[in-house]
Amino acid sequence: MDKQIRDILLKFDEADRYERPSNFNYDQLKSRVINLVDRLENVFRLKFAIDDQVQDASFFCDVKIPFQLVTRPRSNVEYSIRISNFGGLVTLTFDEEYSEDVKGTIKSVLAEMNFVFIYSDDLDEDYDGSFDKFNEILGGTKPSWWIRYFDYL
Repeated sequence: MDKQIRDILLKFDEADRYERPSNFNYDQLKSRVINLVDRLENVFRLKFAIDDQVQDASFFCDVKIPFQLVTRPRSNVEYSIRISNFGGLVTLTFDEEYSEDVKGTIKSVLAEMNFVFIYSDDLDEDYDGSFDKFNEILGGTKPSWWIRYFDYL
């Protein structure tokens, strides 16, 4: 993992905070997500849905990406922008299935809206942060950075 990416991940790695940081503000993040969806819909002229029915997780919601933006969409796959509860971190699910233009546009909008994009490949690495007890969350299996910020716990 690139040192800059690791530094970003470590910046939000708060001990004893599994699902959300101590300064988490639900209403503020919900408002940011709504504004993000409005911006994406204006840019792409397509409907983006918010799936915020999430519990026991380190992420806030998925912003569903319309099939029209996926190179070869599969019906059993959910394509989305996943938004973490931590630090405005975001990633794309199945990011290899979007064109470079689509990915670039999404990343530009995310940056414009002050979200911090992390490639999912960087998140697949073993968690090596400072929250020692987080290493026990899977009962002996080493968790990844994906689990730390973007998964159900």
